[in-house]
Amino acid sequence: MILLQAISFALGAGAAAPELRPGEIAPTVVCQSDAKQSYALYLPSSYLPSPGRRWPILFLLDARGRGPLGAEHFREGAEAHGYIVASSNNSAGDAPWEPNVAAMRAMWNDTHRRFSIDPRRVYAGGFSAGARIACLLADVAPGDITGVIGCGAGFPVNRPPRKDTPFLYFGAVGNTDFNYQEMRELDSALASLGLAHRLAVFEGGHAWPPPAVCREALAWMELSAMKRGVRPRDAALVESLARERLERASALEREKRLAEAHRLYLEIAEDFDGLLDVSVARSGAGRLGAVREVREAEKEEARRDEKERRLSKQLYEKLARAMDAEEPAPPQLVVHELGIAGLLRRTSAGSEVERLSAKRLIEALFVQASFYLPQKYFERKDAPRASLGLEIAVALKPDLGSAWYNLACARALSGEKRKALAALRTAVERGFRDRAHIEEDSDLESLRGEKEYRAILGGIE
Repeated sequence: MILLQAISFALGAGAAAPELRPGEIAPTVVCQSDAKQSYALYLPSSYLPSPGRRWPILFLLDARGRGPLGAEHFREGAEAHGYIVASSNNSAGDAPWEPNVAAMRAMWNDTHRRFSIDPRRVYAGGFSAGARIACLLADVAPGDITGVIGCGAGFPVNRPPRKDTPFLYFGAVGNTDFNYQEMRELDSALASLGLAHRLAVFEGGHAWPPPAVCREALAWMELSAMKRGVRPRDAALVESLARERLERASALEREKRLAEAHRLYLEIAEDFDGLLDVSVARSGAGRLGAVREVREAEKEEARRDEKERRLSKQLYEKLARAMDAEEPAPPQLVVHELGIAGLLRRTSAGSEVERLSAKRLIEALFVQASFYLPQKYFERKDAPRASLGLEIAVALKPDLGSAWYNLACARALSGEKRKALAALRTAVERGFRDRAHIEEDSDLESLRGEKEYRAILGGIE
């Protein structure tokens, strides 16, 4: 209740400021009631301030406050379906909830003052931790946020979905994202609860989805809005979307990707039921569902998912124990015990399914070794243990300059000047060339007087 009051869902409306031009992204719109808050704004080219028309809106929360980035990914879909997009420049993942609540409150109040918003078609979306925040806000203010588009992460850990979850959910995740299995589990949980949901998987890692997927997410929300009667039915749009997806399902069937085709036919039948005749989709789902190969493939997929989740948990626990041991083992031994060499080999050997699984395991282990576990030990002023995690990170991604840079910082804080300089040189050689950042970073203060440090900086153009 406190959070709901803080967000202050006022429904004032007004004309757009003259400098906000439809069809273009305004990267920084300063909130009128709080000059510290701003957001990127996209108005569809069809937008006209009119007291007789209300517009759907999508609020976005990026984990790093990159408002224009989120707006750009949803620009195509917003233009196609007539959405206003407001994407915060102040949202922050891995941070307390309150700054994100403040960002949402400021965007909400500012857009409702400037524009004529349809209160029945208000949506929230986010990337990574921003997705969890969007779910939290939609949950604590039932009815004010109609649906959530969660990208690269699911619900807050302490607020899982339940039968009375008050919002629609469209999830999107890359096929090598370290949160891939979490999103798959969430999809199953929402299905078991009978909640309206969808999951789109795209090629890529932990990132905002490509524009085509973002457009698909908004199209799905539009279909739901027509079903609920909160926007007029658009027969041409419905037929176009159905035809596109039926053609995709048919193509999968021709390519002998029968389990994927079966799943898509089922989704089409559910999404368009009540909007048009779905007998073709139901027929396709029934036909493929009766094929033994499809049933076995779906069971095998579930077994693989469970195996991957179990292995990921085991790898994390091994790493956490090694870093927390009274006498931490040498990095080379931990790398061996984690089987990192074998994981790296698997990313380029075997079937596509096996390669993708290995890549996800590496990503899941890397995010713990490079960020979460070292962060815990840095907060405890225990740089040597943080350094161990970062040693594992560079073993997992030896060509990533930023991982070597973080290791250089940890080694410098641990008093290992020679090793820190070696890591810093490797970081620069492998792409980390932000000289200003290096010179300003207090973690590297102990290296400033070293001849090799000056030589490394001299090699950066």
